[in-house]
Amino acid sequence: MRPIFRYLCIFLLIFYNSSIAKEFLIVQSTTSTANTGLLEYLGDLFFEDTGIEIRAVAVGTGQAIKNSMRGDGDVLLVHDKIKELKFVKDGFGVKRHDLMYNDFIFVGPKTDPENIKKSKTVLEVIDKLSKGKTRFISRDDNSGTHSKELKLWKLSKARLSSDFYIKSGAGMASTINMAAEMQAYTITDRGSWISHNNKGNLALLYENDNLLFNPYGIIAINPKKFPNTKYNNAKKFIEWILSKKIQNLIELFKVNGEQIFFTYKVNK
Repeated sequence: MRPIFRYLCIFLLIFYNSSIAKEFLIVQSTTSTANTGLLEYLGDLFFEDTGIEIRAVAVGTGQAIKNSMRGDGDVLLVHDKIKELKFVKDGFGVKRHDLMYNDFIFVGPKTDPENIKKSKTVLEVIDKLSKGKTRFISRDDNSGTHSKELKLWKLSKARLSSDFYIKSGAGMASTINMAAEMQAYTITDRGSWISHNNKGNLALLYENDNLLFNPYGIIAINPKKFPNTKYNNAKKFIEWILSKKIQNLIELFKVNGEQIFFTYKVNK
């Protein structure tokens, strides 16, 4: 083989391989799917099945929606159903699909100074926290967790006071760390709590209330609004992740021996 022809073949092979490697999807998602390792796990499986790389942007739900409203992504995977439906209604997304769910929980000092563990409802928890002297850390970042927290305060009609209400303005891991350092209460999604390694002297104190239900949805970004979005691959990913096979794998996914997410197809 002539040297020039050999070099041309090598160049074409490199160019071909690099063009394959460049096929990817940008998924705007929540920190909870990233912190638990689920998104990386699913991304590896999707790449094995399709050759399409998943590039995840893990931020709070509010920020993920804002990013998607600018066309910075192909798929939106978040957990604030009201905002998700509005996102679709306003023409930014094609259709919202139920993907999976878990729940929110309240954590705080093991000594539980406000005695929230014995509360009969989550609204009683909020009432006790509002009347107590122990600090409560809010994410205050427009995330799905923050939205849930604000809804609970509104439903309870409890008074917020700067004497005990602290705003972290940060993600879930940082907020849990802050609560551990300050011996404070906070609300978190169960997945982030299970996967968090620095719990300090905190404990899970309240759970299992219908108002703490935490559904996740998945939406393809609308190609009519953003022509450059990879809509066909986005559809492929959504069909793949909603398949019975992958829904079963999501159910089987565990962190520290505990199931993190539950799916609709498996739990009908």
